[in-house]
Amino acid sequence: MSWQRIYLAVGLIGVLLLLTNADNSVHIHSKYQLITSTTLNWLPRAHYDSSKEIVIGGFENEETEEDSLNNQAEKSERKRPLYVCRVLHTTVWVAGSQRGDEKRCTVTIHGNVQSYEKYELLENVDNAGRVSWVYWDKFKMPPLGTVAMEKMFIARVAAEHVKDSPAPKYTHYIGTLTEQSLGSISYVKDDGTEGSAKAGELLVETEPIYYELTKVKLNWPKKRVIKRTPRVLGEATITNGGPRAVNMAQAFGFTYKYSMYWGQGHAILKGLNTSITLTNGTTLPKILWGMKESNNRTDVVTVDVFLEAGTGINVTLRANYTDMEVPYSGTLISHYEDGETKRRVINGIRSEENMFDIKPEFGPVYFLGNYSLVPTTTMPPTTEPSTTTTTASPPQNVSKGVQKKELEPENEDHDENMIVPPTKSDMSNMQSDDGGPLSLKNKVEATHSGVESSLLRLNWLLVISLTTIVHRIT
Repeated sequence: MSWQRIYLAVGLIGVLLLLTNADNSVHIHSKYQLITSTTLNWLPRAHYDSSKEIVIGGFENEETEEDSLNNQAEKSERKRPLYVCRVLHTTVWVAGSQRGDEKRCTVTIHGNVQSYEKYELLENVDNAGRVSWVYWDKFKMPPLGTVAMEKMFIARVAAEHVKDSPAPKYTHYIGTLTEQSLGSISYVKDDGTEGSAKAGELLVETEPIYYELTKVKLNWPKKRVIKRTPRVLGEATITNGGPRAVNMAQAFGFTYKYSMYWGQGHAILKGLNTSITLTNGTTLPKILWGMKESNNRTDVVTVDVFLEAGTGINVTLRANYTDMEVPYSGTLISHYEDGETKRRVINGIRSEENMFDIKPEFGPVYFLGNYSLVPTTTMPPTTEPSTTTTTASPPQNVSKGVQKKELEPENEDHDENMIVPPTKSDMSNMQSDDGGPLSLKNKVEATHSGVESSLLRLNWLLVISLTTIVHRIT
């Protein structure tokens, strides 16, 4: 059974190697421990294509054949980039360089120089990361943000600092810092042997301190409604028991759960303060990027209706509690502590659970004395635009006022730049024309207009009556 144990051991070793190679996360040095970078990634060489942004650690200077033959005084040079790569070398990850289009990564550690065909390149995902080479010597600790490989760091040495290289072929030599303090940088020299330096540069990723998402355009034609649940927000009877026609108002208060999520996106730091501005210039409340906002909200909707004296009407406030997704695009600006910025275009999906389509539903107008319906020949009462206010005190990052109306215009064919519709245009146009006595399509424009029209009808009746009496007498 010894051969079975051998096969089992080999299989376990292979599984361990696969698990090791499966982790393409890049770790950076923080105050207390290594953390995972959101913008850098170890890309297997087999997955590379020209669209990938690979971190460059230096250049190789190459003289053309014509320069060598003619020995001109001023020689033209062609520079090939040296890409940062890593290899699992003698059971540890070691950093090195890939020259131009060559498909090999050359590394060294403990005097063992070797070139590999299977390796990984350091990718700057979507070119979103801000990376730089920072000076280091043996008396300094690696700065925060230094790109790490387990307990070692990616480093490079300038060719001008290498004493035994009078005519260096490379601008820099990419290698590995073996220790955090009193350590040295191991690299491969021009002659293929290992070199060591007590000073050089470390690769450092600088993280932004906050984001700014601007020129946000929501693609409403491609919105997706996941679920829509009809709800009754309130019912009430509005009456006018006074001596003349007036505007009557009824407030409806309701509570609901609100949630909003702008997505995580690629190469974006989670939990960072983010301001959002739409294409029409509207500024939305700040959010924590990648965090879903969820809270309970209490709103009040006021419905105004114009009623004649001695009449009443039943009102039901309805809405749709909707879970929807809307694709969007915008420019993400990363702001850094030193005042520098870095911007790029991103695409994402905004998810929202909110109360939409808030509409009052009216019954027929009736007389308060006998509850009979007001004849349809009588001028109907009219409703005035309502206002919506938030009575609850939302968290700091929650918008106040008519937040639920700002991202869903009623017209599907609207201008996508006009994301925020007017806040006082919904309640006056929401009733359907059901043929009843209260048709909002024939509403009166103002209160005094209704009174004047009633007086006008009375004058016409008096004129007709007098004409009839005179005719009979004559």
